[in-house]
Amino acid sequence: MPKVVGNLRITAVPAKEGVRSHFELIFLPYAGRLNTRPAIANTYDDLVSLLQELKLSEDDATQWAGKARSQGLILIDSFERNDALLRENGLLA
Repeated sequence: MPKVVGNLRITAVPAKEGVRSHFELIFLPYAGRLNTRPAIANTYDDLVSLLQELKLSEDDATQWAGKARSQGLILIDSFERNDALLRENGLLA
């Protein structure tokens, strides 16, 4: 299982006409051409659980989710995980 390194971008998408507010996570690799796609978390709690599935501690997941909710856009740098884990959570195709 090869590891991939990159940034994890979390964006809080506000509600629009016909679309509910949600959080969008996307993995941005440092090098290589990977077919990435965004993962959607509908609520703050869904975002925390998704971050925990990506092997962040509960404290870190809560901290990053809180920053995403208040700031709207955050970047977690030097995010290194196995590609299988990213595939399981829908961040890689």
